[in-house]
Amino acid sequence: MMNNPVRQYFYATSPSNEKAEHENDWRNSWFFGSNINHHFSTAGGGERAFKEVACATVASFLVSPMVSIIDKAIVQDVSGSAGFMKAMGTATKEMITSPRAFLSGLSFRLTFVVYAGTYAVANLSEMALDMNRIEDDNQRKNMKVAASAVANIGLLAWRDSVFAREFSANTPKHKTPMRTIGLFAARDASTMYATFYAAPKAAVFLQEHYGVAQYPAEFSMALAIPVFTQILTAPLHIHAMDYYANPDASTADRFAAIRKEFPTVSFARGFRILPAFGIGSFSNNRFREYFIHHTWDPEPEPLQKRLTNFGRRLTEGVISSSPQK
Repeated sequence: MMNNPVRQYFYATSPSNEKAEHENDWRNSWFFGSNINHHFSTAGGGERAFKEVACATVASFLVSPMVSIIDKAIVQDVSGSAGFMKAMGTATKEMITSPRAFLSGLSFRLTFVVYAGTYAVANLSEMALDMNRIEDDNQRKNMKVAASAVANIGLLAWRDSVFAREFSANTPKHKTPMRTIGLFAARDASTMYATFYAAPKAAVFLQEHYGVAQYPAEFSMALAIPVFTQILTAPLHIHAMDYYANPDASTADRFAAIRKEFPTVSFARGFRILPAFGIGSFSNNRFREYFIHHTWDPEPEPLQKRLTNFGRRLTEGVISSSPQK
């Protein structure tokens, strides 16, 4: 079986990995798919590669409308071409009333490329790990995160540099400075680190030092840490946009721009994390489970039951982590 190029299967667990597998089950399932510790493929290289890219494409199509609307509105708000809420309303109205024009628009097309590329690189990197029989869970995670980070950071920096040229009020348009591109890259590198390394460490800290149960600790940190990071990186985003629009502004003007735009940008970028890491990552992994790994339950639990179980697990976790009198 191991020599059959059409059908490969292997299962990678060892005593040293069993504890980590159970401790990280929810987080790994959400970000990497439930098969992160069960490494197998049911198709040859060409067939699986096609399916991996297809899953990434559909997942990107689901997440790109909302993210493109938010990100374009942020650029227009910072540059002064339109207020944030007005820009959001205009783009949302176009999406509803003129979907063809919206889908063919620059903001959607570039955002679609960003997330399709990011998810495709993540999926194909896992395929490469499977085909090369890399079985160590930590090695697999680090290699997949590294590949995804390079793709995401590079594509977002490129897209936002185009956004700065096309959607800001600055005229005439000019080449995006390297400082602006570098600030975009630093912003996204911080988000990736917060998501895949800081959030798990924070969850472990809550469990060990405050007695918070595993599930609520991991769930809360997986959402809170990346969102909180947007507060820290909002000044980078504002400065990047401001430097493009006003390259000769004084230091005082730079700080004034950051103070003015900080509330809107930090909130908007924190909000956009939810669809980008929620809808996108989740749907990509579910598609892969169904079409590639064939492990998705064909008769899933009803939504009401899933929500009930979700609430029960959170409640049990909070109760078990509360100090006993």
